[in-house]
Amino acid sequence: MGTSTLRIVHVVSSLNGGGMEHFVLRLAEAQRRHGHDASILALRGGPLADLARQRALPATVLGGRLPARVAHAALAFARARPHVIHAHNPTALHYATVGKLLTRARLVFTDHAQTRGIIRVPSRFEWRATDAVVGCSQDTADKSGAVGVAGNISVIHNGIDIAPARRTREEVRAELGFGADPPPAPAASAEPAPSPAGSPEPAASPAPAGLSGGAFVGIMPAAFHPVKAHDVLLRALARLRDRGVAVTVLIVGDGDERDRIHGLARELGIHGEEARFLGFRKDVPDLLLAADFFVLPSRDEGLPLAVLEAMARSLPVVVTPVGGVPEVVRSEEHGLLVPVDDPDALAAAIERLARDPALRRRLGEAGHARVRDDFSFEKMTRKYEQLYLGLR
Repeated sequence: MGTSTLRIVHVVSSLNGGGMEHFVLRLAEAQRRHGHDASILALRGGPLADLARQRALPATVLGGRLPARVAHAALAFARARPHVIHAHNPTALHYATVGKLLTRARLVFTDHAQTRGIIRVPSRFEWRATDAVVGCSQDTADKSGAVGVAGNISVIHNGIDIAPARRTREEVRAELGFGADPPPAPAASAEPAPSPAGSPEPAASPAPAGLSGGAFVGIMPAAFHPVKAHDVLLRALARLRDRGVAVTVLIVGDGDERDRIHGLARELGIHGEEARFLGFRKDVPDLLLAADFFVLPSRDEGLPLAVLEAMARSLPVVVTPVGGVPEVVRSEEHGLLVPVDDPDALAAAIERLARDPALRRRLGEAGHARVRDDFSFEKMTRKYEQLYLGLR
């Protein structure tokens, strides 16, 4: 591959609104700015198809069933004549391998940590056909061998560019029914005295968050999958409500677990106040600007872009030490790390932030500096470009 101008086809399973899909759109857009002919091939459509059109990104959606989908993919690869085919999950790698056989393009696979029990594991033939495997974090690279990867695995940490917000914090919070800023949190109250029967009196209901004055607002932008642990967040919010800590978390996204999670919220009695479900949104940068903290209690991760985006906007983050997260967030320095599947610890961390504006400010500023210095999207894009050009 002797040319410095490359034809690149990125292959993804869908154009749904998850972090990985947003990442692929941004990477293709950046590569086009650098003079390369980058396009996207998706097995299924989704909300991001409209966003790709708005950004003038060439995107082909296969649709249909086997074998028609394979035939459509073969035709798309033949027309694109790529130098590089870049697959971003194991299902996409299956089709990318077809593209390599047809076009003799170099095949790159980025493991976004979706190979560990979430979707299919690539076959040995697919791994052998792959010219370069990239882990989005050191943790992901270390674990890729467990799913059959042979040979060297590069590490290119995810990076972000900060999409500008289109509205002010005040405008977005007003639209959501919140005041401009959270009110001063009351001092922690003592445990309720036991009733004569020996059981504690029920806690008084807090004032509805956001309906008068300011509100303490969190945000969790994540697809509804069990690995994201929405259920842990809801149980933590129920504990905070019972302790009289008024918090509202904006839950942004869609996915297979949506109905179950909505049902759990109704069961816990927190649907609409403590947990506000916004569905898929195109204005996540605005929503981040309106929030006071970010939360993601995942059971597993690669290197979640949502965490980087929140830190880049100086939001204090509450996250679990899974995947590549500890490579970015040092607890008590850039954010708060809590154990996996522990709603009590999660509730305690959120309450700390609610009661300590100075802590929020310190963590937010340190997180912003961390992402600015070490996780820029431009640096990541150049590393991928160097990887492509180095393939022979």
